Amino acid sequence: MSELSVKIDNFFHITERGSDLKTEIKGGVITFLAMFYILAVNPSILAPAAGEELFGQLVTATALASCVSCILMGLYARFPIALAPGMGINAFVSYTVVLSMGFSYPQALLIVLISGIAFFILTVSGLRMKILQAIPMVMKLAITAGIGFFIVVVGLFNAGIIIHATGSALELGDLSAPGTLLALACIVITMFFWARNSWGAVLIGIIATIIIGFVGGALFGWDTVVNGAQLIPGVGTAAITDLISMPDFGLFGVVFDIGSIEGTMWSAFIVSIISLLIIDMFDTTGTIVGVSRSAGIMDEDGEIKGNEKALEVDAVATVFGAVAGTSTTTSFIESSTGIAAGARTGLMAVVVGLLFMAMLFFVPAFAIITPACTVGALFLVGLAMITALREIEWNDYTTIATVFVTLFMMGLSGSITNGIALGTFAYIICMVAEGKWRDISLVLWAFEIIFLVHFILLYEFTP
Repeated sequence: MSELSVKIDNFFHITERGSDLKTEIKGGVITFLAMFYILAVNPSILAPAAGEELFGQLVTATALASCVSCILMGLYARFPIALAPGMGINAFVSYTVVLSMGFSYPQALLIVLISGIAFFILTVSGLRMKILQAIPMVMKLAITAGIGFFIVVVGLFNAGIIIHATGSALELGDLSAPGTLLALACIVITMFFWARNSWGAVLIGIIATIIIGFVGGALFGWDTVVNGAQLIPGVGTAAITDLISMPDFGLFGVVFDIGSIEGTMWSAFIVSIISLLIIDMFDTTGTIVGVSRSAGIMDEDGEIKGNEKALEVDAVATVFGAVAGTSTTTSFIESSTGIAAGARTGLMAVVVGLLFMAMLFFVPAFAIITPACTVGALFLVGLAMITALREIEWNDYTTIATVFVTLFMMGLSGSITNGIALGTFAYIICMVAEGKWRDISLVLWAFEIIFLVHFILLYEFTP
């Protein structure tokens, strides 16, 4: 073993954790391929909020945030977790904060930045765990499942599989249209490989759909636009001969160019920060615990070596991601694919970060990846989150009401905040009705009061 290899081994404790240099690199490559889809999916979700013309800059922001965050996780926390802009959270920022509440994209990024700072303060002060413990498990599971439902609805709508209707809220789109059929094919292919326990199901679905789209476009002249979005890859998108370019960091620092926030918007601003903070805490804590258990770095008492440092990096990643121009950057459960391949140390995260760095120079290539090519990823991520419902004990009215209201208000009202607020309200009402109001934590009461003030101000000042 060379001197450099020995230094790397000692720094990351590779041998100590039962791994080797080759395995760590392999784990990093596998993890990157498993989460590669975020480079296409995250910009496609944020583009309606930031502006479709900024798609390339959103890809750059996604790659930059992922690169820096992964390397920081590897070098500082030395933890086998990769980070990137989180699914569900990006939809919240785009469709709830910007398109529903009316904030500008820079203002939405400021909300992300403040939530990241708050997460960091709560982590280093030890308050994060107390807040998590104050929120009932049924609320945590309902919010997770509700976000999954929301993601699926967004994906199906963007792909034209469901559309707004005149006689009802939603209806099936034109299933005879090539673009819609291509989107359905993406879902089928992704689900097929997912059912076969393939870690690359999402990537395979995207690549297969791109190929089908190119072939169909070339042979049959497909050129279909649904909901204003180009669905057939290769038609009206970037030229194949121009796949490499210098990265455009145009969104870097735009978070500080927020303009003014009207007085009537401040309640929504605060509520958005709280909602984002709650979602990020659930997501990060669950991912780190799950990955740590898989990696064998959780002791007999359930304590995780390096847990606090990993959480600190996650919070800093959110702050940096906002400055870079993207939504909340968080730990990815796809890290478990690299761990399954044998990776056990932060070197895996560094490898993932370096691969994201390389992608900064291939941004134009992502312009050929349309909503029809990414709907499978959204469908699979949403499905994985909805499975949280199986952990719920359906044995009382409080549980049923809380889950039902949270789940459907998120998906059907088009707002994750509405789901959290109304789901919390349903939980409190049912607990009071059952005479269990003393069991409701002060944290939950405080959150609900803030949500209620927001709704009162919203409908008082909205004409």
